[in-house]
Amino acid sequence: MIMAYIFHKLRAAIADFQREENGASMQEAVIMFPLIIMAFTAVYSFTDAYRVKSNTLKANYAVSDLLSRTGNIIDMNDLYGMESLFRYMTRTADTDTWLRVTVVFCEEKCDQSDRELGLDWSRSTKPGVAPPYTEGQIRSALGEAIPVMAEGERLIIVETLKDWTPSFGKNLTGFGGREFIDTVMTRPRFSKQLCFQGVGCGA
Repeated sequence: MIMAYIFHKLRAAIADFQREENGASMQEAVIMFPLIIMAFTAVYSFTDAYRVKSNTLKANYAVSDLLSRTGNIIDMNDLYGMESLFRYMTRTADTDTWLRVTVVFCEEKCDQSDRELGLDWSRSTKPGVAPPYTEGQIRSALGEAIPVMAEGERLIIVETLKDWTPSFGKNLTGFGGREFIDTVMTRPRFSKQLCFQGVGCGA
């Protein structure tokens, strides 16, 4: 009888302990808080990366549009100025960007896959990092991306890079910094060709 009473009391105590909820909210908060912080930082970094990528592409379009409207012979000072404009629009340090401008044209077989592309000139603001293209590199580097052109038609190719570092570390968000490289191709608007000083029509 006594053992049955003790067993009954023990079962009742265990049942009361199972139903006890004091401190459960605090325990859940302690468990969930780090996960919430990680989710917040990841979402913030992702949306910030999307914003920066969008801004760099818009800045590239602005530079491309300016060059396409230029009727004068340009030089490296003009390209450095364009890079400064790009940095201003993207709020980027000088060491985190480069600008490369290339002017190409179609020589023959312009409507075929094995068309011959020619190079007027190619210049870079950071030649040690992004060297100018040679004529032999045009097809392998840009050939598939260059749209169909008429024979002798020119195309201005503007490439830009911006290094992006997230506000939070990779261990917290799951992804680290990125290099945003954009390529925009534009035809000259008011002249047949964009001339560079000392080269071809700019000589």
